[in-house]
Amino acid sequence: MTVRTPLKLDGSDLKQMSAAEITAIKNQVRYLYGTDPSVVISRKTSPDGNLGALNDTYSIAGAATSGQVSSYTTEGNTPNTTTETDGQDRFFQTLTNTTAVADTSNIAFPIYSDGDNNIRSMSLTDVYDTFIYPAIDILTDGSDQPGTYRVGPAVAPGGSTTLAGHTQQHEFAVFTDRRADTSDYTGAGIPEALAQTEAINRYYLYVTNNISAVSYTAPLFITDTDYHLQQYTTSNFDTILKNCVRHVASEDASGYKIRYRLNGAGNQRGAGMENTILLNQTYVQYLAGTDDYRTQKFPSGTSISTNTYYLNIYKA
Repeated sequence: MTVRTPLKLDGSDLKQMSAAEITAIKNQVRYLYGTDPSVVISRKTSPDGNLGALNDTYSIAGAATSGQVSSYTTEGNTPNTTTETDGQDRFFQTLTNTTAVADTSNIAFPIYSDGDNNIRSMSLTDVYDTFIYPAIDILTDGSDQPGTYRVGPAVAPGGSTTLAGHTQQHEFAVFTDRRADTSDYTGAGIPEALAQTEAINRYYLYVTNNISAVSYTAPLFITDTDYHLQQYTTSNFDTILKNCVRHVASEDASGYKIRYRLNGAGNQRGAGMENTILLNQTYVQYLAGTDDYRTQKFPSGTSISTNTYYLNIYKA
């Protein structure tokens, strides 16, 4: 990695930019990425996302016995409760096709002074090393960074889905933890429907809102017409920086692509999505009428967590 110190105009003199001035440009890179992220996470309507398996499991009643004459089917012969799985693979990652910024005449980028005090133009790799890669290090550190995605905290039915500093990406949850609704199972209802569930918590997808644009000192470059030194306009340099960060985030081959995954290596983005289940069962008897002895096993007990899913951000 070759980090350069760009030159700026100080009155009528050339001067190296300070560390603070370079940091301001790196922060502007984060702002520019937040205006138009090139790696986007969305919620699929159908459970066919591309970030991996996301399953909710819950208990359902066992099959009922009925029509028994004079006695109930024993507990041992009444079918047990079972577990069902609901696939919720709704996270979908989209990568924008981008093109690297052209290095026109090999002088498109900021100038710096080499060890012999010669003025040289930075290469595209130098721009990446100096401004873009450090910004992506921050964008992927797991904190709330502009244009990056996260899972909000668990929301109980009827709860608020507002998350300060973020924009909700879809009205529906990306994951819903459901459990057997024990209040819906009754002896008088035997044979009860096997699957009777209630939503316990819902988890929603958000994007972190952008930071404010950063005021910075633009560096100098060599013009490609008369080879004079000139200061970039903020607009022109912003265009270079934005194209660079969007391209690196989407298609870089040097380990700085921004990517998301469920679980696995990376930095956690938001809340863990907990899958809970009732593992106990209760044997219930009901006399529906003369010579109609009925039994069924219902889900019961306290809930336990079977697994937790995390949305992670990482550099690829």
